[in-house]
Amino acid sequence: MAVKKVSPEDVSPSPTPQAEEKTARKGVSKQKSDGKAAGFCVYLGPSIRGVIQSGTVYPGGRAAVLKELSSALERYPLIASLVVTGDTLPQDRIKVKTAGNLLNVNYKKLASGRK
Repeated sequence: MAVKKVSPEDVSPSPTPQAEEKTARKGVSKQKSDGKAAGFCVYLGPSIRGVIQSGTVYPGGRAAVLKELSSALERYPLIASLVVTGDTLPQDRIKVKTAGNLLNVNYKKLASGRK
């Protein structure tokens, strides 16, 4: 049986697990940046007994979530302004706690019982 000599140029290194993981992460981030992923929304307002709970995470886009919350929005329309998307969640969590922002004003109105 003859043995074929292989030069280093003919051999391609097999990808390492780290390289495969990095490639997989790139695919996920592309999917998110393309907007094909469904995403999620979070309610950052105060809990209202029997209506909505603070910090609730809803799957899907903002329009779909607001449609799902239509009965709560009839009684408390300010809830809509406190439902934020996952894309803006980090900034909006800070805005809710910072005086002078619209999110903070709406949070305080709902917390005090005003509609």
